[in-house]
Amino acid sequence: MHLQTVSLRGRRFLIQFSEIMHEFGREIPWLDGMDEMRFATNGEWFLNELLRRLGQRNGIITPYQFVDGDKARSYVGGMLFFGQSPEVLRDPRNKRLAERLASDNAHFISCLQVRETRRGVGIMATMMPRAIRAIQAEHSAVWGVVSNPRLLPRYASLGAQTPSPIDNEDGL
Repeated sequence: MHLQTVSLRGRRFLIQFSEIMHEFGREIPWLDGMDEMRFATNGEWFLNELLRRLGQRNGIITPYQFVDGDKARSYVGGMLFFGQSPEVLRDPRNKRLAERLASDNAHFISCLQVRETRRGVGIMATMMPRAIRAIQAEHSAVWGVVSNPRLLPRYASLGAQTPSPIDNEDGL
């Protein structure tokens, strides 16, 4: 299995985005209203529309993908890297935390996922730490928002810390 970055303009990311919407479309607030975008076939339009909807016209978004090592390079899972958070936070505690992290030049990861048909064989345990190390090597500190509290133990096992209270207005 290989870790690769892919272009937001290409077909490979559109496949990843479709999987992201399938898994997180109802859980991650910044994905609200983007379901129809997963059927886009114009990568340039998709990139521009995604950045517009996130309010990040000049933003940096890098998709990381885990792919099989065979000739097909089948999509197994991945995550998204953002130069700034796509989240709109309401809870004052989360806002303060986000402001502090932004001032520390921390970056953001989201949508850590493994395709449903590939779960349960240790991909998350082996690939996610590798992807996070690759991101940290290039961008230093990273942070993410967990939309499902059931996942906190999994992310803690990968070395994540939980600086925000679980009971917050953002439901994150």
